[in-house]
Amino acid sequence: MLSTPLTKNLLHTTDNYIKSLNKWGILSVWDLLNFLPKTIDDRTNVLESFSLINIKEKNTILVKLISVDNSRTSWWKILTKAIFEDKNWFMSEGVWFNRNYLATQLNKFIWKKVILSGKVKYEYWKLSFISPEIETDLSKSAWEILPIYSDFNYIPGTWIGSKMYNLRNYIKLISETLPENIIKKYNFISRAQAIEKLHFPTSKHDFELARERLAYDELFEINYKSISKKIDKQNMSEWKSISIPLNSDLVKEVISKLPFELTNHQKISLFQILKDMEKTHSMQRLLQWDVWTGKTIIAAIAIIHSVLESSKIWVKIQACLMAPTEILARQHFDWLEKLFTSYWLNSALLVWGTTKKQKDIIKEQLKSWNIDIIIWTHALLEEDVLFNKLWFVIIDEQHRFWVKQREILEKYASKWIFPHSLNMTATPIPRTLALTLYWDQDLSIINEYPVWRKTIFTKVAKNDEDRHGIELFVRNQIESWRQIFWISPLVEESEKIDLANAISTYESLTEIFSPFKVWLLHWKMKPKEKEEIMRAFSNNEIQILSSTSVVEVWVNIPNATIMCIEWAERFWLSQLHQFRWRVWRGEYQSYCYLFPTSWKPTDRLKAMEKTNDWFELAEVDLELRWPGEVYWVRQSWVPEFRIADIKDLELISQIREDIEDLFKK
Repeated sequence: MLSTPLTKNLLHTTDNYIKSLNKWGILSVWDLLNFLPKTIDDRTNVLESFSLINIKEKNTILVKLISVDNSRTSWWKILTKAIFEDKNWFMSEGVWFNRNYLATQLNKFIWKKVILSGKVKYEYWKLSFISPEIETDLSKSAWEILPIYSDFNYIPGTWIGSKMYNLRNYIKLISETLPENIIKKYNFISRAQAIEKLHFPTSKHDFELARERLAYDELFEINYKSISKKIDKQNMSEWKSISIPLNSDLVKEVISKLPFELTNHQKISLFQILKDMEKTHSMQRLLQWDVWTGKTIIAAIAIIHSVLESSKIWVKIQACLMAPTEILARQHFDWLEKLFTSYWLNSALLVWGTTKKQKDIIKEQLKSWNIDIIIWTHALLEEDVLFNKLWFVIIDEQHRFWVKQREILEKYASKWIFPHSLNMTATPIPRTLALTLYWDQDLSIINEYPVWRKTIFTKVAKNDEDRHGIELFVRNQIESWRQIFWISPLVEESEKIDLANAISTYESLTEIFSPFKVWLLHWKMKPKEKEEIMRAFSNNEIQILSSTSVVEVWVNIPNATIMCIEWAERFWLSQLHQFRWRVWRGEYQSYCYLFPTSWKPTDRLKAMEKTNDWFELAEVDLELRWPGEVYWVRQSWVPEFRIADIKDLELISQIREDIEDLFKK
């Protein structure tokens, strides 16, 4: 049985190895068989000369081990270095970090032949293998195709591969999961065959066939659940959600009163939202936007249209806009209240800072239908807030809310009502990730900037000379009455982590930019103290603000036009882009300067310098880290793929079509 528990007798191993497997959730035969190799080491073509090596690819070569020893780097890391010789007596080196045991293991094979496998780089007039795999038993694995497993929990991948032979007879018990018509459509091999070909490959072609089949399986399962959920929501909400006909004249009237012109992307997204609300089931839509592309006004127009038009066909509904922080909720209310009032709509703000007396009045007015629109935070979600006719729910920065919080709000009014739901996020999600994880919602994207907005100039400092030039430019801008954010990763110096910090940066900036006023802002300060500092900064009483990442939550300082970031490579792209946004709020040209450690720009920093397009940066972010972390924090509901590639848009799109056909049939 595939559910058979793993034991030391079954795997011919020790209790310690079984405990290590169990700790990582590998409890049964099926769990271990599901630990799939993602690549292979093709040793059917073993080289014997360094001159035949291709530095752009992984190479396997038969060499003689000449010497091996350990040393310590300047950072006190253990460095293992070995010298190898090919058949023509040319030399190369192998380098490993923190593999102290390796020198002891390899010492007995000095002057013997071994097989090296890995990528090579040519630097400083020498050829180096960086952390190569090394095989000492030539009769065991030379001139074969070997699956490569990841190391985990101190268990080497080679050990995992060796134990698969003990489980080979269980593979025939694996059942099929895909519908028969899809298997025939793509001429897929069976699931059991695919898993066997991955663990025991006989050719590169067979391995790729198996990968293709299991990648389809993995993405099919996730997308099928999302589509099923979407259809279930539609069926459950059929005739339990108000259908509001689109009034184009009202929409044109609202737009004509705006002090700016909507972009084409804004108009398209608004049309998609209002057409969704015409349907007899509840809208489930995700609105993605980049900074300063204007999603709030789209939500506001949709609210005005839905509340006013609902009164013509039945009864005037209520709408709510939920924000993740009190600061953002207040910002929305201050800007939208006048717009709502101009259409005789009553709105209210409900946050933690609202006094108890005001809260009681607002709650009573919501129940008695005297408030049409409420703007509030999720902190009050569990309180005794009752609506009379809540039919339109908008969640801003939806990725910051847990799934259960969103579900509670979407069904807040009563179990018989399914409100139209519009989720909004200013963190653009890579298209492949959005299609896979949010396919229970329809997708609208705004990434078109107003024509009058100037592009932020971004530069990565490459040396001390660059930094000095930037400091001179900053002084010039301060003399022109501009202001500066200066970000550091930590608040105070740490003996364990040698990072720039806001306090030492503050002291340094005070000296460099004297006599201009420099101030300090960080998360350890009390809320009133932070608010007072930001008030002074807003009034230009402070010219430079030395801050930690707490500045992410502060907005709307139009005169702040320069963002400088110390140890910039320590931040993810999402954070860097949010920082950059803070100096993109006024009419003036904005600048962002990134200071990496040791003047070595990373791929993230190069991407920041290359583009201001957040959607393009999101794709880079997905390349560099796990999908669940694209939203600033790792979220448990985002799956970790064993074999599939979430960036494969063509495959995901094809799977979507296949699933749609299944549901139609």
